[in-house]
This record gives sequence, C-alpha cells and structure tokens, in this order.
Amino acid sequence: MNDVMSLGAHRLWKKYYVNLIENLHISSENILDIASGTGDIFYSLNRSKNLFAIDPVSEMHSISQVKNSKKSISYETGFAEKMPYKKNYFQTISCTYGVRNFENRNKAFREITRCLKKNGYFLFMEFGRPKRDLLLEPFNLYLNKWLPLIGSIVAKDRHSYKYLAESIQNFPSQDSIIMQAESTGLTHQKTIDFLSGANSIYIFKKL
Repeated sequence: MNDVMSLGAHRLWKKYYVNLIENLHISSENILDIASGTGDIFYSLNRSKNLFAIDPVSEMHSISQVKNSKKSISYETGFAEKMPYKKNYFQTISCTYGVRNFENRNKAFREITRCLKKNGYFLFMEFGRPKRDLLLEPFNLYLNKWLPLIGSIVAKDRHSYKYLAESIQNFPSQDSIIMQAESTGLTHQKTIDFLSGANSIYIFKKL
C-alpha cells in the first residue's frame, strides 16, 4: 500500500532518512525509535546494538523481532507521552510518521527532550501539506477522494486511509510544529522537504 500511495517514493525517502541518522548517531550511544512499528528503520540502519523501540501495539514488535533477528533491540509497549526511560539516556531519537498520531504533542515533545542527552538529536519524518499553491488542490483531491478509494481496493480498509487523509490535513504547519517542539526545549536545526512539503524530515537538537 505504501508503494502504491507514493509510487515507490517512500523507499527513497526512508533511505535518505536512515542516511541522516547514520551521519548524526554515534554507534556507541543509545538510539530510540518511537512508533517503531514493524522495525523498518532499524532493519535499514547499519547498527546492531544500543537500539531501543517503543510502540503502542505489541504485535508490531513481534514482526520487528523476526525482521531484526540479528540485531539486539530492547522493546517497550507504550506511548511517546510517557516513556519508561531515564533522563538524558539517548543520543538520538527517531520517529517516522508517528508524530501526527501523538495524542498530546506538547507532552510527547517534553518526554523526548527529557530522554535526550545534551547535544542529542531528535529526527522525525512526517506527511504535511505542499507549500506550493499549484500542488495543494490536486493533493487535497488525492487525499479526499483517491486515497480512501485505493485503501478500500488494495488494503480492503477504506476507514483507515480516510483517517490517514484527515490526519495529514489536520497536521499543523511547519512553523507551528517547530514552535511547539522548541517550546519544550528542542532547537530546530533543519527541515528537508519532499514534494514541496507533502513529506518532510525535521531535525532538532537538545542544546
């Protein structure tokens, strides 16, 4: 379904994202993946230890354990708003397509700041709305009409992809999400846009 939705582009985006983590993360330090799902990020990451994953759905971890059987990953079932980790425990925290689903972003960002070491990095990749007006109308048409239809045909699940479309449209602007994260103690370093912001990577640092 991800291949169909993005015409395969999501693979390139994730590869770019993983390369960013490789460049920022010190292998001897701890790294956490929030909303880790089936473990795609750790599967692609050239690391085999000091890996931590948290996700609300334990069944996701079961799939990740099979996929990442050669890696040592510490799994927790839980939410970003209340994580069972010590202060200043991670040098890198990652989240792909999970920030949009945080129930309380302020609380989650505060937890992320608490768990990050000084000079540590928080990276996340998330869908958003294109900045160019030329792309906005066809993008909204795709979200409102085509995405639920494709979901009902390919995944047999119209409801989930209707929710996905609505959550993307309701996600705050880049300026708003950056302000929200910075209000909890993170410092914005860079935002990398794909398709004019329809998909973006945000990089923050705890100074």
